[in-house]
Amino acid sequence: MPPKPRARTYAATFSDSATDSCGSATAADDDYRQKRDRNNIAVKKSREKSRQRSRETTERMERLREENAELEQRTVELAAELRTLKDLLLARAGGSSARRNAIKTEKQTSSSASSSQSQDAVVLADPDTVNIDHEYTSTS
Repeated sequence: MPPKPRARTYAATFSDSATDSCGSATAADDDYRQKRDRNNIAVKKSREKSRQRSRETTERMERLREENAELEQRTVELAAELRTLKDLLLARAGGSSARRNAIKTEKQTSSSASSSQSQDAVVLADPDTVNIDHEYTSTS
């Protein structure tokens, strides 16, 4: 099997053997140089695109980390609010039985529906209340 021809290197392109008798490069050498130039441009584009993707990924990762931290903080806040509301509910439901009995008695003694509704409104406005910050406060 005969030896394979060697690929022309960049240095060989511009050596003395690569020029004709007038000292100018041959057409094959021009083609080689154009291919090399196009390849170099393509490599630069590819590397720049890769760097850009890496920057975008890093930026996205930072945005997601910030969003995650905000969501975790919101979760903590909502858990605290839930605890407060549960405590309020338990305090209302577990209030003194004397007060519950008094409310039942008031409702039973009312003679008409309209007076019953007004008494309900008074009873609902009178017990312990919640302020706008969801803190438990007592009116007594």
